Amino acid sequence: MSIGTWIEVTNLALGSLTLFSVLIAFLAYRANVKKQEDDRVRERDRELTSQAKNSFQWAYEVLTDNGANIPPVADRLNWLTAARHLLRAKKLGEKVTHSTYKIIFDEIEEYWRHKFYVALSHEPLRRWRYFADDADPDWPENIEISSALVIVDFSNWKDDVEDPTNNVDRAKMIQQGVLNGQAGRGLKSYMQRFEEIRAQWK
Repeated sequence: MSIGTWIEVTNLALGSLTLFSVLIAFLAYRANVKKQEDDRVRERDRELTSQAKNSFQWAYEVLTDNGANIPPVADRLNWLTAARHLLRAKKLGEKVTHSTYKIIFDEIEEYWRHKFYVALSHEPLRRWRYFADDADPDWPENIEISSALVIVDFSNWKDDVEDPTNNVDRAKMIQQGVLNGQAGRGLKSYMQRFEEIRAQWK
């Protein structure tokens, strides 16, 4: 091999090596940028879910006087304030984009939805007089209607939300021995009784 040819091969090899190094550096840079963006989104969503959790809690506390008044007192200002906190929590949740924090937000929301459901599931709230101002028959509004709609809506299970229990594989869980133990034996009897009753209806 002549010196000229050897120099050409060497230059070609060095050029290829340089190009490969540039490609590796570019890919590393892209991976770093992507990680930084993911970290930024995660940090933002962590703050959003943390504040949403506070907003749900504040809504419940103001409506129920820190859980002391269940059912809640028919206080106009408490219902208005609680509704505002719930609306802000919802707005915060809409800004969450990271898949992990979406699940966390859903968990927080479901916990507080149940608390509100329990707090509102009482006889006085079934009657219109709970929401009204009996002292003023000409204008009986006490609880502001928009705030009541927001709170009652929040307390209800949403039809468009997938219930995780719908994906439970009952047969697999039973096969894995979930019916062992005291509660398991009681559950097994309950399931057998349920099947007997269902068979009667066929």
